[in-house]
Order: sequence, then structure tokens, then C-alpha cells
Amino acid sequence: MVSLAAFRYGDVFTADGGPIDRVATGELSVLGERHHLANAYLHEALSVGTEIHAVYGQADGTGIDRVPAVACHRAISAALVRWAYLAVREGPGAAEYGFGYDDSSNGMAAFPGLFRRQAQALARAQAVERHALVSWWDGRLPAERTPTPYDGVEAVRIHHSSGPGEVVLLFRRTRAGYAYGHAFGAGLPQAIRAAAIDLARTELVLAAHRAKGALVAPANFLERRTLYFAGEEGAERFERRLLARPDKPVSLLCPLYDGEIPGPWARWATVWRCCVQMPTAEYLDPGTDFFFW
Repeated sequence: MVSLAAFRYGDVFTADGGPIDRVATGELSVLGERHHLANAYLHEALSVGTEIHAVYGQADGTGIDRVPAVACHRAISAALVRWAYLAVREGPGAAEYGFGYDDSSNGMAAFPGLFRRQAQALARAQAVERHALVSWWDGRLPAERTPTPYDGVEAVRIHHSSGPGEVVLLFRRTRAGYAYGHAFGAGLPQAIRAAAIDLARTELVLAAHRAKGALVAPANFLERRTLYFAGEEGAERFERRLLARPDKPVSLLCPLYDGEIPGPWARWATVWRCCVQMPTAEYLDPGTDFFFW
């Protein structure tokens, strides 16, 4: 994909009339390889309605890449998604964009490209990934272990039926608990590489939470799930699911909305949502220990 972020994000900061208040940067080791991490924050007037996060922090968008500028651009894009989500989810067009069915940012992506289909491709990739993950945990898709180039890291390939591309789940035990990362990729190597980045971010979050001690409790059910599956009980349940075979019919990918979400953010990037029908509603049920957060 050809990104125009260097040009389109030229005036994205609040000082220039844009929505981004600031971007904080740092470094992150992705399984021994140096990467750059960026956290973008919306102007406070645009972040009204953002949930409090005790485990994952209050950044509106996070980006990770070997190249510092790309990490920043990805963080800004993710923050633009958050802006669109907060602005639209309870507005008059919420049902049209699928928020009446799935009141989350699932299947949303922003991309500062020349063509809208670039954002569409990213949104669909996320929708396929999460549909596959939910379907597997719900007992509708098979999965098998697959080799990885990383020592001490196990990988699971989920055999989805949503077209080309691979969905991979990586996991390993760390001193802060069991960490997981999942991603979609055009091929198996690309999916493993993307999942490694997600795994590294999870490890960072778990280590930071452990350093805070028992004084900080999870702020919502998604964070509670993160900590549950990081523990021994959750890890044992995850392992049992890996050994089980599908016992329910396959749920085909069925888009409920697949289109652009128009708004003031379009000045900087195309925001797209691919909202699909999930095989079960349990993944959004606060009372269940569903492998989804």
C-alpha cells in the first residue's frame, strides 16, 4: 500500500487545527528485534466517551514499526479510528454502520492513501481476523500448530473459510504471565510477523501491569479477560481449546456493513468499517471468559 501520510498528516496536530494533541514515542523489542512504538492522543474535546483503561493505558491510537515515522503514522491512523468511533457510535447513523449490532470498533481502519479501497482492505483484514478468532474459540473452525522462526514462541494457524489470507495466533509464557498475539496476513510469514508485533505489545502491557502490583484492577471486562488468560487457569483453558476439534457448523463471513464512515476525519484519512455477523454474541458478553479482548 502506498501511504500519503507524510503529506496528509502534515497538519494533523492540534497546533495546526487538527485532531491529534500529541504523539509519544519509545522503543519496543519484538522478539529481540528493535522497533519503535508510538502512542497518539486525541484533543480532549474529541475523546469524550473514551473508556478508562487500567491495563492498556489511555492512548487513543498505537503504532509499532521498525521505522519511527511509520510507527507515528500508524498511531495517528488508529487515533482517527477512535475519533470516528466515538463520534458515530451513538449518532443517528450508528445502526447503518453496524454499531447497533456490534457496539465496538471491530472491523474499523483508517488509511491516508490515494484510494478508498486501501482502507477497505485493512478493515476487511481485521474483520476476517476477528471473525476467525471468534469462530475458532466457539468451536466452528479447526486450528493447528505451525512452526515459527522465534525460539520459545508457539504458533497456531486458524483454518478460516473467508477467502485468501492467513490468520495466526502466537503465544508464550513470560515472567508476567501468558501472552498472546494474533493477526491476519496475506501469507503465513506475513501473518506470523504481524502477530509477533501484537504479542510484543501484549507482553509490554502485562509487564507494566505486573510492575504496578495488585493495586490496579482491570477497568473493564476486556482487560479482565487479558489478565485471566495470562494466568494459569486461563492458559489451561486455552490449551484445552487447542486440543479440541470443531463441533459446530462453520459460520460464513457475512458483512452487515462494508463502507466508508464519512466525517471530518476524511480530511486526513479514509475511515472504513467492515462489520460482519459473528457466529456468537458471547465475545461481547462481559460475563464470559471468551478468548477475545
